[in-house]
Amino acid sequence: MFQYDEAMRNFFQHYKFQGDYLLRKVFQDQFVNFIQKILKENELIVPIPVDESTMTSRGFNQVTGLMEGLDWKDVLINQRSNDSLHQFQRSRRERLQQDSSFILKSGCDISGEHILLVDDIYTTGATLRQSRTTLLRNGATQVRSVTLCR
Repeated sequence: MFQYDEAMRNFFQHYKFQGDYLLRKVFQDQFVNFIQKILKENELIVPIPVDESTMTSRGFNQVTGLMEGLDWKDVLINQRSNDSLHQFQRSRRERLQQDSSFILKSGCDISGEHILLVDDIYTTGATLRQSRTTLLRNGATQVRSVTLCR
């Protein structure tokens, strides 16, 4: 939807990294409306999850915060270990070379599903590619993605 520029960098610095959850309201309606416009019939909305340590320290998933009001399915787990770097801490090369930290939640059946994968920022695309691969390997038929900014 938007270009990742200095203003967006500042927004995400406050929203994600300083934990100002109320800032989700700045783009929430626009993002939800945009997703509703591009969503295909019978397509599942799947947000990119945060890892357990991020959820513990931040207290929220920045992606699902931006999607308030949408029906989405929680099927992925981000099993990034506590001692490994976050995506924003890696170089472009490191992001593109790292192994996937995503797995499908136990008991989730996505066989034959068409999925709209949602994330906040697209930089190298590594997060979306890794999660897409996980979804396809577990039976999804099609996976598209949308991000708030790139």
